[in-house]
Amino acid sequence: MSLEKKREPRGTKEKENLQESSFRRLDFRPIEEKSEVSFDTEVIKEEIVEELSEIEKDVLEIAEDILKLKRYDTEFEIESEAQIQKYPIIEKLYAKCIAKLSYKKGYSKEEIFLAIRSLEEKNWIVTNERRTKLEILTNEKLVHILDFIKENPGIHARDDKIEEELEITRTPFLKHVITLERFKLIRSKKIGKTLHYFLSDVPEDYDKFKIIFLNPLIPNILEEIFKDETVTVSKMGENLDIYSGTILYHIKKLKDLNIVRSAKNKSGKKIFLINIELLKKYNDFFDEPDFSQLLKGL
Repeated sequence: MSLEKKREPRGTKEKENLQESSFRRLDFRPIEEKSEVSFDTEVIKEEIVEELSEIEKDVLEIAEDILKLKRYDTEFEIESEAQIQKYPIIEKLYAKCIAKLSYKKGYSKEEIFLAIRSLEEKNWIVTNERRTKLEILTNEKLVHILDFIKENPGIHARDDKIEEELEITRTPFLKHVITLERFKLIRSKKIGKTLHYFLSDVPEDYDKFKIIFLNPLIPNILEEIFKDETVTVSKMGENLDIYSGTILYHIKKLKDLNIVRSAKNKSGKKIFLINIELLKKYNDFFDEPDFSQLLKGL
């Protein structure tokens, strides 16, 4: 099993804080597509690792070569320097760092050990991938998939968009998202029987809402209620040219999620009420569907 340490959940943040990714790179377009100007790879790498300390950057550079040595087992978990001998690949990395960095940079053995452990805890080193996060974030194909998930939060592996926009089939997509999830760049959420994918910085609070809103019928139902809160299920079905039983099924799901509730007006007539605050908070994190125009009509 993976022995990486699980980080504490981040919780809900304001939109502007959400935009600040842990790896400080929100534009996931392949590097060469960003501009016609040629980019210096080394400069781009420096931007990606900006959050790391100097010693962590130095250790990460050495780790790129060590992790590719397939004769070493990739699983490990270290709490103290004394445990390093149990894990040959980390012992090799530790020894290589001491040999290269102690004299040249003046780092102590303890500082090197702590840097290795820090990189592992922050998922810059994921040994069973035999790659570093830096290698992932400079890989054109993986960066393109990250961008795709950013633009399509809640996407699932059977969505036709994957083949249309990424030009890959379901199997390679799943292989790549497993890699991205190991590096904590994305996360998956099982809703019903389906796994849905989000960037890791998107809070989990609104996953279930994002998934239900992927169905284009749901915003249409909400729009009908916005137009007339006394509208009946049968009238909605007639307006949307949808079987009323289907409308009723989705209304029940919306009620279960506290997006819609039933009430009675002063004359005793049944009405539908929409949770306006929830929709506002939803749009703080997701642009689609955009309820701002509907909310302006209140």
